[in-house]
Amino acid sequence: MTKTEESEGAYSYSTTTYPYELDFASNSFSVRTPWYLALLRIAKNTLLSIKFLSVSSLKISWESLTFGVNYVFFIQRRAVAFVYFLETLKDTLVRVLMWRRGFLFRPTIHGGLLILASLALVVGGLFRSGVAPQDFSRDSVLAAENTPVTLIPDDRPRSEVVKYTVVKGDSLSKIASIYTISVDSIKWANNMDDVDEIKPGDTLAVPPVSGIVHKVEKGETLSSLAKKYNADSQTVATYPFNYIDDTLTLRVGQTLIVPGGKMPPPTPLPSASYTPRSYPIYFAGGSGLFAWPVAGSLNQSPSWWHPAIDIGAPYGARVGASAAGTVVTAGWNGYGFGNYVVIKHDNGYTTAYAHMSVITVRSGQSVGSGQQVGTVGCTGFCTGSHLHLEIKRGGSFVNPLSVLP
Repeated sequence: MTKTEESEGAYSYSTTTYPYELDFASNSFSVRTPWYLALLRIAKNTLLSIKFLSVSSLKISWESLTFGVNYVFFIQRRAVAFVYFLETLKDTLVRVLMWRRGFLFRPTIHGGLLILASLALVVGGLFRSGVAPQDFSRDSVLAAENTPVTLIPDDRPRSEVVKYTVVKGDSLSKIASIYTISVDSIKWANNMDDVDEIKPGDTLAVPPVSGIVHKVEKGETLSSLAKKYNADSQTVATYPFNYIDDTLTLRVGQTLIVPGGKMPPPTPLPSASYTPRSYPIYFAGGSGLFAWPVAGSLNQSPSWWHPAIDIGAPYGARVGASAAGTVVTAGWNGYGFGNYVVIKHDNGYTTAYAHMSVITVRSGQSVGSGQQVGTVGCTGFCTGSHLHLEIKRGGSFVNPLSVLP
């Protein structure tokens, strides 16, 4: 809108422009905003929009970051909890298996074989042989039928008494050599007095190892059987196929193998007797690389199921290190050893001392040859006071008698 003024004589006229504009929508006049104010308003609104978007983006980014960090920590906690669960489950399983040692042996083997057979049936059907039927000739098939197959390795330990049918030309010594046991063991298992009693067609019971096969009767214990057959009760208890649990209780009618046992001689007529004084037993023939840790008697020698020696000694007797070294383990072993100590030696050997009543060293301690590491006891899976000595080199068992003096 403009106002015009003109000057004529005493009057003057001028034209003034006002910032009004006609709003056609409302058919009214309104103040017209200058262009620079419009630009300022646009810039202001743009800055406000940018600020709002920036704050919103930062808020969203911070929330996302917080959520991500918390989620990572959550996953970590769950993973750690799962690992602890698996560890607990594993320890429980091992503890149960050790508690039920022997009784679970056969079910475990049978269950494992059943699972393997099932897998073989399922997986075997997924593969086809690449050999065409015409590749087989009549001669090759006949030859294959006559090919002998060894199903059981000769060196596999036997777990039970087997039945053997005598054939022409057999003798007890020949049968004993086939099964690598003593002739007396076969005689005792079959109640024989004369080695020449056998004849073709006879069926003989053959023990898995040299010793006595005994059926438990009411009132018998490991100690009484060991005394009866001049054997070591610990050897009977640790024989893997006797299925004796940690309570060391025997079941009436249970068949036991007494490794190294000897049938007692007939009861002699009453007469004067002399009992010689017992002395510690030592064994020569080894390299002397290690010293005997305790004075005592050799109750059990190394075998495939017991790759160590058991030294019988009085309860509380001093146990010394067989050689200088560093103690790597000193404490309780829940899997049969009880209180035990393991020493690492500079020559690559390790020695283990088990079933001790007291441990007098700690892990990481350096010990000298003969230095006391504990005292003889009967902790863990044990039937009487003794020291269990194991010697290893590079993780493999070594016959202790070969390196002791």
